[in-house]
Amino acid sequence: MDVMSVIKDHRINSTNIYVETTFGEYLQYAKDIIKNNDLQRKRVKTSKTVYSLLKTDLLNGCVIPPLVLAIISDDTKIEEMEGDDLQKYIKTHRNQVLILDGLQRTHTLIAAEADAIAQKTEQSFYEYKLRLEVYININKFGVLYRMLTLNTGQTPMSARHQLEMLYSDMLNTEVNGVKLITEVEGAVHADEKEFVFKNTIDGFNSYMNRSELPMDRQEMLENIKMLEKMSIENISGDIFKLFLESYIKVFDTLCEISQYCYVDQDRLDEYEVSGSPFAKKISKAFSTSQAMTGYGSAIGIMKDKGLITDFGSLDEIVKDIQKYCTDEDGEWFMEFLKRMDMIRTQSKKIGNAQRMYFQYFFRELFNKESDSYGDLLLATENAYKKYDSQVNG
Repeated sequence: MDVMSVIKDHRINSTNIYVETTFGEYLQYAKDIIKNNDLQRKRVKTSKTVYSLLKTDLLNGCVIPPLVLAIISDDTKIEEMEGDDLQKYIKTHRNQVLILDGLQRTHTLIAAEADAIAQKTEQSFYEYKLRLEVYININKFGVLYRMLTLNTGQTPMSARHQLEMLYSDMLNTEVNGVKLITEVEGAVHADEKEFVFKNTIDGFNSYMNRSELPMDRQEMLENIKMLEKMSIENISGDIFKLFLESYIKVFDTLCEISQYCYVDQDRLDEYEVSGSPFAKKISKAFSTSQAMTGYGSAIGIMKDKGLITDFGSLDEIVKDIQKYCTDEDGEWFMEFLKRMDMIRTQSKKIGNAQRMYFQYFFRELFNKESDSYGDLLLATENAYKKYDSQVNG
């Protein structure tokens, strides 16, 4: 492995190392890289695709575009390292490497190795040259940004899937006292400070896309839209963590204001909530994907409109909500459930309609220019009026 050049990527504040290596050297740890994350995109079937032809070309020593790798930042002072130290650093951190561009080429290279061994030509195969670009001291937001810019012209994983992959190491960890867990029936307890990890990713994805609607279907335009929003973000911090911390503050405030009220059947009858309510607890309602996507979209839209500057703006807003709202019996939550029940009975796509209502709810609650600012009951009522006018004209 020879380090050919070291260049600073000022946009994502990372160091890019250009490396020349061999098939054999890369294959020594390529399989480890692929196993580094269970959410990494799977191999594309090679039959009747360009990858079948690529495998044949690799066996004949073709030169392919550089593979782009990243080692998530660990505060190592790269600028103080020289060639041998950089080589050692890359090799010893193989378990932390992610492939930003070249995953399918790596799969094909591994398949070609098997053919070379079968043909007893592996010795010459291992000596063929390969180039790598390795980003070092890059944070997760920088990884996502580069993954999207490198893969937008292809058919990559959805941006949402890439978010889930990058932050999967936060599973079963705590952020401000809230534990992120996988979605297992009956295992999530919002009252005990547990959020479904997937829901938090949905919320952050909605923030980046400025849309509360789910984005599971991959489209190139989706990634381009996200890139446009990412390009104006300050990437010095972990934006997902900042997003999640801000939501937890809001979540805690809503629960505490209403004393974690629980809704019984008598109250449902009193407010004419028919059928099964959206939730019987505030903690349950506001730990859903609908709530988090509505929140993410609302914050993104308000930021674009200049109504808030960043997640830190929520600190003052939360204090004002705590100051203005004294609703211990949870009247606002009952009115909220009543509106959610109306949405359920009137909508064809209930989940999307609920997301839209949540978005208007948070925008009403957080907007200092709104009559509903800091007032949960007014935000509940006025958000429904905006939702209804948008849907029913």
